[in-house]
Amino acid sequence: MQLKPSLSDTSLRRIVALAIALLLIHQVGMLIAGLWGMAWGAVSALVVAGVTLFSVRLAKSGGRSSAWFLLPTLLFTVVPVLIMLWSLLGQEAGWMDRVVALLPFVIGFVAPVLLLLAAYYELRVRARTERDSPTP
Repeated sequence: MQLKPSLSDTSLRRIVALAIALLLIHQVGMLIAGLWGMAWGAVSALVVAGVTLFSVRLAKSGGRSSAWFLLPTLLFTVVPVLIMLWSLLGQEAGWMDRVVALLPFVIGFVAPVLLLLAAYYELRVRARTERDSPTP
């Protein structure tokens, strides 16, 4: 007897996409708030949320390609990384201090986003394979 999973691959893909979007909204909002104040941080979080929702809709209508979701997500991941690196390189500190300062950012944001993107991509490939394979 084989147990059927309680969540479909589509539901799991939506949950993963939501988790990625929440991570992006939080991180970009916090970085902008730290640089220019809380009001700009809130505005940037709303912009990231809007762009993410728009890109998800485009990815759904795009059929086989998930580039509309992956490219903005990678962009919103790379920009905070560059901002963090820029701020760390501007400090008078040794390389070990920079690594220690960057580690929570990598563990708390970059690594989870990359792992979730890998899961999202795999679920998308599975859905595409199941849709394209002929049923007996």
